[in-house]
Amino acid sequence: MKKALLALVAVLVVAALAAGSWTAFAGEGDGKTARGTCADRSTELSVEQEDGGLEASFELQSVAPGETWDVVLKQGGTTLLEGQRQTDEDAELDLDAPADEDGSNEFTATATPADGGEPCTASVTR
Repeated sequence: MKKALLALVAVLVVAALAAGSWTAFAGEGDGKTARGTCADRSTELSVEQEDGGLEASFELQSVAPGETWDVVLKQGGTTLLEGQRQTDEDAELDLDAPADEDGSNEFTATATPADGGEPCTASVTR
């Protein structure tokens, strides 16, 4: 009887530890992500805790490397990042910018082809 009780307690302890580990490492935590498409491109805008602060990240998967884009990353009415960027050898455009934890919960990224094509926009609420 004592062996069965000890075995049951051991199984419960292992199960509790496994569940705690899964929660700590597998969850998104406080992060929010919005995925979308525009034309033949895909977008992803994420806002999450990173290295003790808040970070906004935007990724655009385009159709060709070396494309030039005019990009704007905003938190509410505050511009976090603005300028021209080129897609890398994998036709990706990646932007990261620190954000104000006490600022707006609304984030928007807009990438417009420099040649005047359709803009790609993504929004997420934290």
